[in-house]
Amino acid sequence: MVSSSLFHVPFLRQIYSWAGSLPVDKGTFLSRLNAGKAVAFCPGGVQESLMLDPKKPRDLALYLRNRKGFIKLALQTGSPIVPVFGFHLDGTFGYWFPRGAWIERLSRAIGFLPLFYWGRFRIPFGIPYPKKLTIVVGSPIDIPKTDEVTSEKIDEYHKLFVDELMKLFDRHKHSEGYGTKRLKIA
Repeated sequence: MVSSSLFHVPFLRQIYSWAGSLPVDKGTFLSRLNAGKAVAFCPGGVQESLMLDPKKPRDLALYLRNRKGFIKLALQTGSPIVPVFGFHLDGTFGYWFPRGAWIERLSRAIGFLPLFYWGRFRIPFGIPYPKKLTIVVGSPIDIPKTDEVTSEKIDEYHKLFVDELMKLFDRHKHSEGYGTKRLKIA
């Protein structure tokens, strides 16, 4: 699932549709979960992209502290959540984007960060640099179906999810060469 704003941009709409992507929105989530289908997404969005800082390569920031909507939907549907982390994604492309308050406002208004990125052979918007990607998958966290979803229940399962994601990262970081890197939840 990707930002729904990308489906309003000509050419990108076709690429993401061809790739089988769906927009990230409550309706899509609920229809998939109610049909018993899995949903994969990265909850960080524009805010997480804005936190990218090549001057701080040790810090891997995840904008997750205030992303709780997926927990609420899991509680409404009784769907399990699974922590997943991808190692070595942080070096698959070079990138540049302007910094400042105006780009933050623009990015939030349009729903994605306009950036310039390049890959192998420095081809703009090209194929990624060759990297061995490792995706680690944690154990499913069973979420009970709840008729009355409270903020306390959301916070409880959100904390459990974040804790399990941190443990998953810590368990694999040394074998993946990330021993000096820190996962920061913002």
